[in-house]
Amino acid sequence: MLRSPATVSPVSAPGGAGSAAGPIPLLFLVTSLDQGGAQRVLARWASGLPGDKYAMQVAYLQRRPGVIEADLRRAGIAVHDLGMRNKADLGAVIRLMRILRRERIRVLVAFMFHATFLGRLAGGLCRVRVRISSERTMEAEGRGRRLLNRWTVPLATHVVAVSERVASYAAREFRIPRDRLTTIVNGVDLDRFRPAVRTREAHAPVLGCTARLGAENDHATLIQAFAHLGRQWPDAQLLLVGRGPEEAALRALADALGVGGRVCFAGEQADVAPWLARMDVYAQAARLAGISNSILEAMATGLPVVATDVGGTAEVVVHGETGLLVPPGDPVALADALGVLLANPGAIEAFGRAGRARVEARFGERLMLERVESLLDRLVRQELRLAFDPSRGWVPC
Repeated sequence: MLRSPATVSPVSAPGGAGSAAGPIPLLFLVTSLDQGGAQRVLARWASGLPGDKYAMQVAYLQRRPGVIEADLRRAGIAVHDLGMRNKADLGAVIRLMRILRRERIRVLVAFMFHATFLGRLAGGLCRVRVRISSERTMEAEGRGRRLLNRWTVPLATHVVAVSERVASYAAREFRIPRDRLTTIVNGVDLDRFRPAVRTREAHAPVLGCTARLGAENDHATLIQAFAHLGRQWPDAQLLLVGRGPEEAALRALADALGVGGRVCFAGEQADVAPWLARMDVYAQAARLAGISNSILEAMATGLPVVATDVGGTAEVVVHGETGLLVPPGDPVALADALGVLLANPGAIEAFGRAGRARVEARFGERLMLERVESLLDRLVRQELRLAFDPSRGWVPC
């Protein structure tokens, strides 16, 4: 467990040649701490980076109930609620600037659009030397957000893209030099998410999804596909784990299509691994995505994946090897792909094994954290002129 920020001595400006300092104050800024993909990645970064190098804190703009804040606090990480009431609430910006100055933040890492936009402005005004934007689905943003991104991206010291597709878009659309742009894909805890023993012959097939019930994940198309699939697989079950603003409409849709009795809404679960173990095929119909944590977790448990070919999904799911990719918004194509797998148990097994192997090789959490730490160390050396000595801490370089 990381040490609480109250128990460490934050780094101070070098006092001269040979002086050393403690952990560098680092603030993660995010729009909210509900159970979304970006928030889960932020929590992994904040709790997984070395406490002897960085004194992590987290601030969020809008308060929403969820388990991530409690997990961060249990890890000894200070969490600040900026209390933003609406998009025009300048008080949240003032409170952010107070935190940056009071805590002497030297590194600011922002997740999600509103936090990124305000973080660039506040970080620049407070002269935070290392300002990092983590971009997840930049290419899917509307015109207004693209303009704001274009105007403020020069204020970022560095941009981290979640996929090569996002990186290519950012470099092209916003003319970000490649030396200010790094791709760091999401990573999954390979010890927590392990292949489960599944006895597929003993029960009706279970399809499942653990993505948030939001419009971006388009569960409506998944439910429509499931209803279409019922003509060939009338005993199949659909397990939806998670909550979100679309839940009521999705329940109504399932009932209207006559499949409400075979769709289980399991709600938000702190640990989705046992729920993944109940599934035979993982299905996701998202309209936009960076690198989906939900898909990575499913692959880590040995599940074949049927997903829409959006965002960085094709960088994770290899069509015909670890799963099948279909166009977004097409329930018939999704149903057909699911039917192909259900009719071929051998493919289910082979795709599941290949998916686990791919995640182990490219998408492990330790590899992700090593990449994040390496980037932070490089930027600190570049912007703060400090290098880390394991026996002394941060020293001038």
